[in-house]
Amino acid sequence: MDDAAFLAAYDPAAFPPLAVAVDVVPLTFARGMLEVLLTRRSEQPARGRLALPGAFVRADEELGHAARRALRDKAGLDAPVRQFHAFGAVGRDPRMRIISIGYMALVDADTMEAACLAVSGCERLTISNGVLRSPSGRRASLPFDHDAILERALADLRRDLDRDDWAFGLLPETFSLRELQALHEAIRGETLNKPAFRKRLVESGRLEATGEMETGKGFRPAELYRARRSEHAAD
Repeated sequence: MDDAAFLAAYDPAAFPPLAVAVDVVPLTFARGMLEVLLTRRSEQPARGRLALPGAFVRADEELGHAARRALRDKAGLDAPVRQFHAFGAVGRDPRMRIISIGYMALVDADTMEAACLAVSGCERLTISNGVLRSPSGRRASLPFDHDAILERALADLRRDLDRDDWAFGLLPETFSLRELQALHEAIRGETLNKPAFRKRLVESGRLEATGEMETGKGFRPAELYRARRSEHAAD
């Protein structure tokens, strides 16, 4: 039997039903804290709860396109996405067997704020030392396995912090070394030695001075830098 004959007789219905979804972790850095944008579910299961924006992958759709669609339709964001892990526990979703592909999107604070104002049901929660917090400061939890998806996204972001330029997407186009150090500390969950951090980052060749200074700040203006980088590695 050749391939043509085999495929003509092939019956996909002979196998159990299986769905593929994408879940996106949209992160930003604001007021010295990491924040994640969540959307309030309008349908069962977990209706009314905050969750990561996600969507089922269409039969004729690439995974990256599905992630960008979910991010745009659910969170009002048009941003690069990066795939970081697959989540396939048998009971992760009560509806049926659903495998989810996790994606990250990193945006600056102004972009995130504008998206939240434009899309109904979106909220930003802070992440402190890897723990998701409600506006009251209490530990928050997400439905399905979204807590595990968020935790894995943060671990991957932390792991790649010194490997590539992906985390620069959390900052505006130009930034001070003070802001950059605060970002690294928020991601790592620890205080960094200021002279050592600045020496390492400046000598890495990943930054370039803009020749400009901060404006409108209540403290001594600092020199502004930008990332010397290639395009984000994203889908």
